[in-house]
Amino acid sequence: MPAEEDTGAAAVSRELPIRNIEPDTESFDIVKTYHRLLAEDTDLIMPLAAIEAMIEALRHMSSSTVHETMDLLKEQSAKLQSSVENPIAVYHGTDLFQQYFLKQLKQPGPDSETTSSHKNFEVVREQLLRNGTSFVQKAKQAREKIAWVGRRYIRDNYTILTYGGSRAVEVLLTRATETQGGDPPRRFKVIHVADEARPAKSDRVVAALREKGVKVATIPSTAVAFAMETVDRVVVGAEAVTSNAGIISGMGTYPIALIAKAYKKEVFVATEQYKFGDTYPSYQSSLGFPGFKQNIINYQSNRTPQQDAAQPPANPVDYTPPEYITSFFTDQGDLAPQAVRRNILEFIVDKPVELPIRLTQALLWNLDDGEYLMNNIRKCEPRWIMALLEVDLNIITRELV
Repeated sequence: MPAEEDTGAAAVSRELPIRNIEPDTESFDIVKTYHRLLAEDTDLIMPLAAIEAMIEALRHMSSSTVHETMDLLKEQSAKLQSSVENPIAVYHGTDLFQQYFLKQLKQPGPDSETTSSHKNFEVVREQLLRNGTSFVQKAKQAREKIAWVGRRYIRDNYTILTYGGSRAVEVLLTRATETQGGDPPRRFKVIHVADEARPAKSDRVVAALREKGVKVATIPSTAVAFAMETVDRVVVGAEAVTSNAGIISGMGTYPIALIAKAYKKEVFVATEQYKFGDTYPSYQSSLGFPGFKQNIINYQSNRTPQQDAAQPPANPVDYTPPEYITSFFTDQGDLAPQAVRRNILEFIVDKPVELPIRLTQALLWNLDDGEYLMNNIRKCEPRWIMALLEVDLNIITRELV
């Protein structure tokens, strides 16, 4: 997926780690493992927890062939995705790990054969389980790279509007107050839109900024339009970046982007590249992803408005289309939405089964993207090209009507 030579699959190091956990005599439960990892490390986010859980799943497997292992990994991935209300970030993590695993199997082994041979498969499997520095630590380093990329867009006396509790945004703004590499600190103010569904995360970001001496005003989401005329730039995070360079983030991000566009304010997204993934939202209600559910509009509820307000849906998200995004601050640099799309499309080209379906979507988004995929259509089997005509007819109709 990434264009850089050393990024591998979505900037994943060739040395994925595992935590030093002794094998249990009980059967492995990937769902419990995933939640335990999140509970043990408050800095850990969903895609990373999913990747670590998949690595532990691999450690507990007794499979002896590539196909058997891949089937088991897919089974564990599906089980984990079905256990969460919002499976998109989990899908991005588990899919990334599986693609990384497959790439390693295609590499020449010590006998100059591909690692899909039985003995080389065992070598790669053991390397995945033993070697490398911590993937989570690399993720934290990615945030530092994002902070360096984004700081040049923050100038003295700017007012930055942000929202929610993104770790990447928090690191970006706090590092901007420091001298780095001879670059002087920035003096700026922040308007922080409180996330009612995740108040603890919002409070954490506000406290971190104030500790650095940044003047922070907190406002409810209902005051965004009122405050926007005083804003110089909007910086938000993302839970996932979709195939068309849109973002899935905390609910309320999309309205902020809409208001920013009305005021002609630039919107920047600070996000790690491992959040890029092969998903394509169709509607806000389902985000075009199987198994996704969030009970936002409930006509059947017998609860009072006060009760509903007191207990909002846990961690709701919305989708912001790419036309509302100016640029992405990533650990691979400052990327325009088109560059993000191309980055993800390169990843899709490595998945020929997906290519015909994504080709139609790319043609609907951007003709340049469609041309890029057309140049790679030769990788598809004829049966997948035929599937394009059947599977995507509803997509074409829906998008063009």
